[in-house]
Amino acid sequence: MAPPSAKLERERKLNLLLSFASGLANHFTSSSHDTTLVDDLQLHIKSFPLPVSSATAAKQDELDRLGTELWNLSTRLRRDGAHSNVKTKDQIAQRKHALCLLRVFAMLLLDTAGGQGRKGPERNNCVRLMKVALKAARVCLEDKDLGSATKVLERAADYQDALGKETGDIDKQQAQLVERLRMEYFGVRTILAWRQDRMDTAEHMFSKTKQRNFALEPTTAESLADLLCEIGRDLLGRRNYELAVRWLERAHDMLGEQDLEILSSEAGELRLSIMQSLVQGYIKLKTPEAQKRAEDMVNLLETDYGEKMAVSLLRLELLSATELTDPSQYYTVLLRIIRSAVLNETIFKTIMHHIHKLKNYSHPTACKILDDLIQLRLFREENQGWVEKAIITRIWVGTTSSSSQDILESLHELFENTLQQTKYPLSTAATHAAQTLLWKRVEATYNQEQFATAEFWCNLCLHMLFDKAGELNKSKITRRVILCALARQDYVHARDAFNNMPDTGRSEPITRYLMYKVALHSGDPEFTAECLDHICRHSSKDATLLYACVLEAQSTGDKRQAIVALQKVLDKYDYSAPAGIHLPALLREAPPATSGKLVKDGHLSSDVVEELCKLFEGACAQANASRRRPSNPAQQLFNPSEFEWFSKNAYNLSLKYCAEMHPRNLTRLLHACIEFIRLLQEQGQSETNADLPLRLMFCHFLAACAFITLARAEDCIQDCLQYYLQVRRHGQEFRRTAATELNSEKLGISSHDDIISKHFQIVKLELEAILKLEKWDDLDELFEEVWKYKNPEHYETLADLVLIIHSRVTKSDISPKYQSKVLSVLQKIINFTWRQSNNDIVKLSRWIRCLFRLALPFDEPTSLKCLDQVSEIVATQQGVSLPSTPPLSSSPRLADIEKESNHYPAAELEWLATTSFNQAIDFYVANDDAKCRLWAEKALGLAQWAEDGGMLRGLLMEKYSGLTWQE
Repeated sequence: MAPPSAKLERERKLNLLLSFASGLANHFTSSSHDTTLVDDLQLHIKSFPLPVSSATAAKQDELDRLGTELWNLSTRLRRDGAHSNVKTKDQIAQRKHALCLLRVFAMLLLDTAGGQGRKGPERNNCVRLMKVALKAARVCLEDKDLGSATKVLERAADYQDALGKETGDIDKQQAQLVERLRMEYFGVRTILAWRQDRMDTAEHMFSKTKQRNFALEPTTAESLADLLCEIGRDLLGRRNYELAVRWLERAHDMLGEQDLEILSSEAGELRLSIMQSLVQGYIKLKTPEAQKRAEDMVNLLETDYGEKMAVSLLRLELLSATELTDPSQYYTVLLRIIRSAVLNETIFKTIMHHIHKLKNYSHPTACKILDDLIQLRLFREENQGWVEKAIITRIWVGTTSSSSQDILESLHELFENTLQQTKYPLSTAATHAAQTLLWKRVEATYNQEQFATAEFWCNLCLHMLFDKAGELNKSKITRRVILCALARQDYVHARDAFNNMPDTGRSEPITRYLMYKVALHSGDPEFTAECLDHICRHSSKDATLLYACVLEAQSTGDKRQAIVALQKVLDKYDYSAPAGIHLPALLREAPPATSGKLVKDGHLSSDVVEELCKLFEGACAQANASRRRPSNPAQQLFNPSEFEWFSKNAYNLSLKYCAEMHPRNLTRLLHACIEFIRLLQEQGQSETNADLPLRLMFCHFLAACAFITLARAEDCIQDCLQYYLQVRRHGQEFRRTAATELNSEKLGISSHDDIISKHFQIVKLELEAILKLEKWDDLDELFEEVWKYKNPEHYETLADLVLIIHSRVTKSDISPKYQSKVLSVLQKIINFTWRQSNNDIVKLSRWIRCLFRLALPFDEPTSLKCLDQVSEIVATQQGVSLPSTPPLSSSPRLADIEKESNHYPAAELEWLATTSFNQAIDFYVANDDAKCRLWAEKALGLAQWAEDGGMLRGLLMEKYSGLTWQE
């Protein structure tokens, strides 16, 4: 006997088990979701089987009752819907697993109750428990709970052994039931072994069924065939084709041994499924024998199930597996499916799948079957989605075909029929997909220069069936039509396409550019101007189209349109250029193109001059920008040769039309020329180009002259002063460059003299600028420049300018030193002029008189020097040595002096003499006898040279003699 403690422990565990089993019904029928139920069931299932004991035997009836109730509960819950009170997928799976475990638990309770007899369970009870165990095992296998299925079948193994013992008192019906249960047991064990991936065990268990030599009942055979088919299909899915065929053949043979008429209604579908899987297995084996078996089985299927779509699909699959597939046979089978099948989404997708496969064998046949599908079935089905998918597939197949003309005609006919049958265009998505496929063919044919064919493809894209394409897509396609017409030189057709284009498409700049080309080639100047204006207005940032208009006009030889386009693009985009366009080359086209329009009727066109100025200014700005932007010299658009070209052309235009051109425009051209010369100098071109400094000097010279003209004509004081500042700037630049060139001794004589002459003129212009700007501190520098290069031919105008400066200095409230500086310059001019052999005595006498008069109020020594200089001049002219102190009493010897043509003017001489004598009288009145005598003697000295027979000197001498002197 067991120890008391062990007995009590068994009783306690049994009571706990019965208590748990009693409450299970409430747990499963309760609306609340118990998450611990599965764990509790698994824990109690592990405690089985319970050992045979008196306590267990005493509870046999209660165990049987609870097991029966729980089994019925699980059956009812599965039948009524086990997932009514759960929502999530995880909860549904957990609930399903709990019901599976409930069945196992109930079966184990019944097994415990039935095994408590002294000799084990009775035969009837074994049959009952065998049925329950097989059902529980099947549920476990469905739930993929292989552990519970194994536990259940382990208990079923005992029943199978018990039922297999020979007994003589069993009737035939009972024996058949027992044998059927044993066969089902081995079948379930086979499935379990397969699920455990133990195919050797599965083979062993299946061999057990063959060893029984028992004629299976139809239901049992059907059930086993279904299990075997499931194994075969699984092996087929795992690509174990040889083993899959073996198990499927077993399933097929098992059904074949039965009379189909006494099988269930599902047996025919099961047989069809087995044969279908067998054909697929044979095909996958890829052996001649297997191929022959597949062919025979498909023929058999067509005989028995010819109306089934699955059979037709098998035939298609068999045809696909053949190396030399006949497209016509494939077409025939597909057509049979199309004619007979009840279309739904799955069948439609299947048909389309096989049409795709047919395309690999024959494009025309695939197109034909698609046409049949659309016309025979889809139009009457009135399913827009199917129609659109079929049409898109038809376009796809057609556009990948090599026969363009036949495809074009067939597609056009299809589109017409579709629009006629459906009465509405394709949806937006379908239209986009269809036009995408058609556009690929447009691109391919256009790139191959098959322009007529490309235009036909474009017309297909524009069919009314694709009316929902949107204006942007329609415009894009129409533009390609225009391009094709341009390539074919069919300009009328291009205009027609443009007129049929949507308004938004006609307004796009790219469309107008194409029509600009059409107008150019067709000779329509009005439409050309309209398109160019439209492009100009609607091109905001990108100048590419306008530049393209320029190049297009140039390529056609229409210079007038080229000039118009170039002017518009340069104005609008500030003389910049997009990537891919060589701006210098483009800008170089303008001056030659506009030169023919520069002079009209003998007059310079101000509009053309303005355009040229803008062009050179823009080129200059872009040249500077090009120099700043790229880090790689190879990326610079403007190179030294470009700088030289623009510099020379601006210089030549300035030089040629400087007299006719407005000074303001002249300064603009000269500024551009100077900038390009500066860029050339930065490139080190001065050393290799000897003309560069001379060109630069002349630009500064002309600019200074132009600005002085503007300043003199300007009424606005501020603008006038700005012009004079420019005169100073250009003058300084000229003198700096001139000094360098004159010191280099590289110049010829003519160039040397010309630069000196211009230098003197520049200095005079700068002096005028200083006069207007009142920059008196700059006088010293310029006065030094006057004497830097001696040039007496220009001192006349310089003297006049000095006199004007002196008048302004006198009026200004500044230091008297500036007056002395000015008079010193005038004195130098007088001295230098007198020393020249070809001096003009008349001009010289005027300058001396001015100097004398200006210096008299504040610079007496300078005035006295003027008198001495006049005496020296006259004496020199008359060939008389001038005494240091001329005698006041001696009379002149004029009769003996030879008359000369270039005499000192008598009026000037008389004026100086009388003015000096009057100055002496002023000192006499002021009681300054010394200065009175000095000035009187100077006056008498001048009067002696007067050619009046001594009358002036006698008169002055008489007045002088009447003066009385203080002692």
